[in-house]
Amino acid sequence: MSRFRATDEQIDREIVALERIARLRVRRAAAELHDIERDLRELRRERARRVARAAEMVTVTASAGSESSPADA
Repeated sequence: MSRFRATDEQIDREIVALERIARLRVRRAAAELHDIERDLRELRRERARRVARAAEMVTVTASAGSESSPADA
């Protein structure tokens, strides 16, 4: 015996409605995932910029330090 006490037509309508809801939720989840991935790419680019700036500062500081060292000696 079936657990659903509805006609075949009602069950078909329920299936269609649930499939519609599922497609909508998948679309929303995909859009949210796309937004999260975009934000993640932006954050990674910012981190790369900061690492590059820090490396540049170390290089500038190291070259400035090595230029002044022979003069001190």
